[in-house]
Amino acid sequence: MRHLTAGVFAWALIASCLVFESAHSQTKPANKIDTGTVSGRITVKGKGMPGVVVGLRPGESDQQVRPSLRGTSDEDGKYRISNVPPGSYQVAPIAPTFVFIDASNSGSGGKALLIADGEAVEGFDFALARGGVITGKVTDAEGRPVIEEYVHLAMEDQSPPPGSESVKTDDRGIYRAFGVPPGQYRVSAGLGDDSFSGGGRVPRPYRRTFYPSITDPAQAAMVEVAEATEATNIDITVVRMATGVSASGRVVESKNGEPVANVRLSITKITVQGNSTSHSTGSIPNTNMKGEFRAESLSPGKYTVSISRFRESLRADPVTFDVLDQDVTGLLIKTSMGASLAGTVVIQGSPQDSALQKIAPLFIAAHSRDESPQGGSGRHSAVNPDGSFHLSGLEAGTIHLSLGKGGINRGRGIAISQIERDGLVQPDGIQIQNGEQVTGLRVITTIGTGTIRGKVNIENGPLQPGWRLFVNLVKLGEQPTGISPEVDARGHFIAAGLTSGSYEIWATVYTPGSPQSARSGKQLVTVADGVVSEVTITVDLNQNPRPTP
Repeated sequence: MRHLTAGVFAWALIASCLVFESAHSQTKPANKIDTGTVSGRITVKGKGMPGVVVGLRPGESDQQVRPSLRGTSDEDGKYRISNVPPGSYQVAPIAPTFVFIDASNSGSGGKALLIADGEAVEGFDFALARGGVITGKVTDAEGRPVIEEYVHLAMEDQSPPPGSESVKTDDRGIYRAFGVPPGQYRVSAGLGDDSFSGGGRVPRPYRRTFYPSITDPAQAAMVEVAEATEATNIDITVVRMATGVSASGRVVESKNGEPVANVRLSITKITVQGNSTSHSTGSIPNTNMKGEFRAESLSPGKYTVSISRFRESLRADPVTFDVLDQDVTGLLIKTSMGASLAGTVVIQGSPQDSALQKIAPLFIAAHSRDESPQGGSGRHSAVNPDGSFHLSGLEAGTIHLSLGKGGINRGRGIAISQIERDGLVQPDGIQIQNGEQVTGLRVITTIGTGTIRGKVNIENGPLQPGWRLFVNLVKLGEQPTGISPEVDARGHFIAAGLTSGSYEIWATVYTPGSPQSARSGKQLVTVADGVVSEVTITVDLNQNPRPTP
């Protein structure tokens, strides 16, 4: 839930496309860091709330782990946290039964904050309200309590999962969700039609059933929650799911039909609703010594089974099949040795060893594009300390390479300027054939030292709860993969480690329930090496929503 429990300090560190590095002055010694401060006020109905601990946690997975940073509100609700190194953080008060009022563009665990060298952030306030409670009992058709079953709460414009929060029933079948933000909720228990166990876990035996004990989400009763109120007797009688069928087959070598043992497989259910298609993916046990595999408890629908992309050297086309009302047998996945690319990452203008050490860890990713229905596939690998790399298990087609620092597709701080194969520049990607082993590639790169520091101004109203603000940078003249710096609760963002050139910057507000429309603003910025470029982008919430850029 979005209540503010001590669990905020166990937030998962999310690996995403968000991009941030602290901007360093060119005149300061490399080892000197000016710490900053964060201060604000905790209020409930406009009155200061004393004795609340406010904590900071790093907001990125590749930031250095630091001692916990925290402060406590005084009698007037004011808090102050000192000695904050530059970086990306989540800031949150620990108040178990309270919720954020001003939660727009913030995660459930707090508000995002980007802080620069020596910056004094003031007015980083939190307005809280006492959350509501939803409680009830989950039973089966015989009236027996359903123990340790997940109960999902989804706001009116969301469908679980995703977009839902969940709690578990106790040994009496009773659940209690507290710290629930005001709003209307669909409450459900059990699995949706697009969920399955895949055979690697014990399947949950109940279909998703909504309050008041119906399986059609359109007929679900909405549960109203107001501040500091309790919705009781939200009881659900779940419907037992059909046992389901199984799908089995073998993985063999395409050349000789020999079984391939201990292969990790993935199974995906494909659900089509109107013009949208969703995919639900799970894993199934590895193949045995005979190359056999089996997926169990599958509900009716269309599926694909494939070799996990993390199996290094093998490749195989996914096998598609339909599940009706009986077991599916005889599936056959034929493997072959995939193509591979090997070479060296070369950094222009810097001693190779020292430059690589400064930007480590570095990853290289390959994506193949072909004419198959799947449209190609991707692989990734770490770049070794000497710059060498090896990518295997690739499909035939046109290969495009990209580099990332601190994670896949994070692509900041370093950019590919050209790729050479046998001394020839490859401007449109690398062509490879089935099973071809390419060596001697030279991936020539440059290290970016430019920075864009910006702010997004919102006109005609603040962001509403559930709305999200994103920033995307695209370097003109390059592949439009884009860079997405993190935007904090103030609308500030920093994109560092940029190579010189012109960038188009979009700021986009996404509204819930309208993923294909948005309100946007943009600016064109020129980046130079070693220079911080300032930019302000305005998004007018009164403009008509339009397709996202």
